[in-house]
Amino acid sequence: MLPSSFMACFFLRVFFFYSLVRAQVKFDTLRDHWLFLGTLFTAATAFLNYVFIQSGGATQWPLLQLQIARNFGVTPWQAYLGETFLLTTLYFWLMARFDEGVIFWTLLLLGVPLVFLF
Repeated sequence: MLPSSFMACFFLRVFFFYSLVRAQVKFDTLRDHWLFLGTLFTAATAFLNYVFIQSGGATQWPLLQLQIARNFGVTPWQAYLGETFLLTTLYFWLMARFDEGVIFWTLLLLGVPLVFLF
């Protein structure tokens, strides 16, 4: 797999994540739809990873996904999607709950390492 496909997938995910965060912060109608935003990001991440990374064949899964997959009896792909869904949904829920103040800015800055986990 070419490093350019990994970089393209990564930048598309980062761009999409921050566009969802910006939409949630800017528009009041999306603020309470954190479950939809988490599901939408998980679906987009699954699509991008499948197109750019999984379709290439041999994928090296991190030990965390392999251990979660072994413990829950699912494939590493399903463990990755479950982890993505839980973390992003929790992040969007916290962003909706704390929409002003120090906690909001802390959460906004913690979104940067969250994107690197995916």
